Amino acid sequence: MPPFNNHLGFVVEEWREKHIKMSAELKPEHLNRSDIPHGGFISALLDATTALSGAYSDDPIEYRKALTLSLNISFLGQAQSNTLYAVGKVTASGRNIYYASAEVFDSFDNLIASGQGVFRYRKNTSNEGVL
Repeated sequence: MPPFNNHLGFVVEEWREKHIKMSAELKPEHLNRSDIPHGGFISALLDATTALSGAYSDDPIEYRKALTLSLNISFLGQAQSNTLYAVGKVTASGRNIYYASAEVFDSFDNLIASGQGVFRYRKNTSNEGVL
């Protein structure tokens, strides 16, 4: 996991080719003035989930890296729990570019947000940083 994702408390629950499930426990610093998850926190979770859905590798040393080219987010509801999870999948891919989508839910399976992104694979010249 990238250090930023670790800092935010994102946890990979499932990860396989073209699919990922991540979760996060909400802390006070993840909330806005209304005591609900900050949109930036949800956006970061969607970015990580969509990007990593296309970056799976069985090799922990020669893992895939990608850059976000575009990310569209729709906020659809408010979380009713202190745990969020996101499920992402690759929707189309080519040699250098892939497309992915993800949805964020609370622990009651209420849909909180959805996102779609476009990503570009990076060359693995060095594995400093993950994405």
